[in-house]
Amino acid sequence: MKRGLLSSGGLILAAILFVGINIIALAGLKTARVDLTQGRLYTLSQGTLNVLSSIGEPITLRFFFSNKMTEQLPQFRDFATRVRELLEEYRAKSNGKITLEIIDPIPFTDAEDRAVQFGLTGLPIAQTGELAYFGLVGSNTTDDRQSIPLFTQTKEQQLEYDITKLIYALDKPKKPVVGILSTLPIWGNQPNPMLGLPRGQQPQEPWLIVRQLESLFEVRRLGITLREPPKGVDVLMIVHPKQVDATTQYHIDQFVLGGGKAIVFVDPQGEVDIPAPNSPYGPVRSSELDLLLRAWGVEMISGKIAADRRFAMPVNAGDANRPRALDYVVWLRLTGAAFARDDFVTADLRQINLGAAGVLRKVEGAEQTVTALVQTSDESMQVDASKFAGRPNVEGLLADFKSEGQRLMLAARIQGPAKSVFPDGPPPPEASAGQASAAPAAAAPHLAASKGPINVIVIADADMLEDSFWVQVQDFFGQQVAFPMANNADLVVNAIDNLSGSNDLISLRSRGQFSRPFSRVEAIRRDAESRFLAKEQELQATLKETQERISALQTKTDGSGQVILSAEQQKEIESFREILVNTRIQLRDVQRALRADIERLGSWVKFVNIALVPILVGMAALLLGWWRTSRRRAHARLA
Repeated sequence: MKRGLLSSGGLILAAILFVGINIIALAGLKTARVDLTQGRLYTLSQGTLNVLSSIGEPITLRFFFSNKMTEQLPQFRDFATRVRELLEEYRAKSNGKITLEIIDPIPFTDAEDRAVQFGLTGLPIAQTGELAYFGLVGSNTTDDRQSIPLFTQTKEQQLEYDITKLIYALDKPKKPVVGILSTLPIWGNQPNPMLGLPRGQQPQEPWLIVRQLESLFEVRRLGITLREPPKGVDVLMIVHPKQVDATTQYHIDQFVLGGGKAIVFVDPQGEVDIPAPNSPYGPVRSSELDLLLRAWGVEMISGKIAADRRFAMPVNAGDANRPRALDYVVWLRLTGAAFARDDFVTADLRQINLGAAGVLRKVEGAEQTVTALVQTSDESMQVDASKFAGRPNVEGLLADFKSEGQRLMLAARIQGPAKSVFPDGPPPPEASAGQASAAPAAAAPHLAASKGPINVIVIADADMLEDSFWVQVQDFFGQQVAFPMANNADLVVNAIDNLSGSNDLISLRSRGQFSRPFSRVEAIRRDAESRFLAKEQELQATLKETQERISALQTKTDGSGQVILSAEQQKEIESFREILVNTRIQLRDVQRALRADIERLGSWVKFVNIALVPILVGMAALLLGWWRTSRRRAHARLA
């Protein structure tokens, strides 16, 4: 009786202890998290943590997800769960500055009206035409608003970057200022309202890239030289710098060392740079910024142009009467593996068109980190720029092409410490060759070294900015409409957008993927499908060859036009039918082997998960029982 009471009391105490521990854990460990995922998918990067710790005003995030409408889409819901949990991590690490609202925009409700009002993208997943939403809207105390209209798994690797960028834009809503210094006519040639244009000149619109930048940023025209520091500029865009004087270089140098960001377009052969008869640069069509670039850790190889057989752009090497398409190996149509997929500037690019681009390389012994953003394929070589003095020989370049078997860097990101190329301070006015007078140096103290890591992007081609390299303009019901045929503008906008953020935002990189496909199953499937494709191609080749032979043998017809088959033709057809049957049998064998391999692997997985683990646990229990029984017997014998 006493033992029964003690046992019952022990169970009651255990139950009370269990409930108490859960209540305490729920109250005290509610925000405790342990990230055991591969790639630490739910652990925020240090750059994101720095952005969250510096938030100055409360921010509200509204996560719209059509939960009820997506009950039959498990993969969609799994990704939404990851996004929601990541947003909860943002809220937990924001020291109370971020409020998270989770909203299910059920059709025909106020929640759906808010999703539409905020400009979120609706997905038609129901036959009735009802839309599902999966986006994020953020707002601050001054009613500034930023949004991600639709989360997609294709951009899963930059999920953290997109959310952090949204929060950063709400915390610092001022429009970034881009200062452009260019020797190319990117601003067009608009007539003076009072004087018009000089005789013989036609009005030209600014390049489309400039118009796109003006719609996204505050753009300032800095001319072709700098006589004072570019004040109030977040990103300095330098296009085709030719014969840059020392004073201009000094102000660029101090701007970058002082924390300013820069994107530089240098070019060994400006295809769109047509020197005017009175040009101060003479017939020179190349540009460089060697002194500064080397101080930043990178250089453009002098007098060399990148040629690529795999990414070569086809051009008409003939004339109007006899067109002839040939690959122009120095005009590049870059796709796929040419781009760094772990950098947000190039992660989503599909195609970039370049014209006679230069070759970049890291300076030996440089302290900076130089990351290739755009590269050629390994079927590339360096061509002397001297070969482009006159009309380019497209056929000759193709005939003389010999791959050097290595990839060439065409665009690079530079980060790290740097020293001034003017250790003794600003240059004297007379060092500015070709200028009537140079303004005195600014009153700001001279910087001999960078305050922190510099952030610069260098692209070894300036032609890519010109409209003809990336856009087609067509007449659409009387209006001129531009249709992009490459992502040249996206590259520039991404670079400026990325550089205009904080160093913490720039430091973020793509994260791992949440989805974990069955790689072994996919490998088996791909192998079998490749064999299937080979057999199918073999069948098609056999079919074509046999049909050609039958056509050659068909020479006689009757009065109605029907073909009279000879004995030889009939024998050929029977032979083909036999080959066809045998090939179909082989195809069925391949498909059967595909199913057998996958089913065999699935059986093993099921056996391990369903049977093997319980068997091992049972065997361990039996061994433990045998061991305990043996110990009791041993103690009994000793007693």
